[in-house]
Amino acid sequence: MKVKINKLTIQTIIGNLWSVRADAAVHVTDTDLAFPPDLLIKAGSSVGRELAEISYCPVGSAVVTSAGNLPFKKIIHAVGPRWGEGAERGKLTSVTFECLHHAEHHQLKSIVMPAISIGSLGYPVENCATTMLSQIVDTSFEDLKALRTVILCLPDAAVLAIFDHELQRQFEDIAQEVEQAKV
Repeated sequence: MKVKINKLTIQTIIGNLWSVRADAAVHVTDTDLAFPPDLLIKAGSSVGRELAEISYCPVGSAVVTSAGNLPFKKIIHAVGPRWGEGAERGKLTSVTFECLHHAEHHQLKSIVMPAISIGSLGYPVENCATTMLSQIVDTSFEDLKALRTVILCLPDAAVLAIFDHELQRQFEDIAQEVEQAKV
């Protein structure tokens, strides 16, 4: 699904995040900024050095490194919450905001993001879709100078259907508010 809200295009796809064409990719990590060894080999040692220098990022936050040899300008390392640790929705909202803010700050036109915290971190998919998409839609109302495209790269058709349903709902809510404002 693809919608445009203000200057921002929001798209949902199924695929491998690392093969999507975008200026930045969001890598979900832990507070120690672990990076998968196979990706580190592809990216090159510069990314590993940058992560070692940063060394820590709290839950609900994100940091930026170069992309090394990967086909992006930047990698945004996001520390999503584990379901059950407390204040999960606020932390997911915060980390989503930080990813978008970093993309805008680094003058990146496009960003590809996974569904942060689902899977091994146990975050419920429906809640994740509502929380992330609400923050992305809210960001579309900011005075964005660079960011124009947010791609949500999802693992399978079931997760895609949940995100598409939520994106459609939020898009229709905005359209309804615009119509009511005209009256």
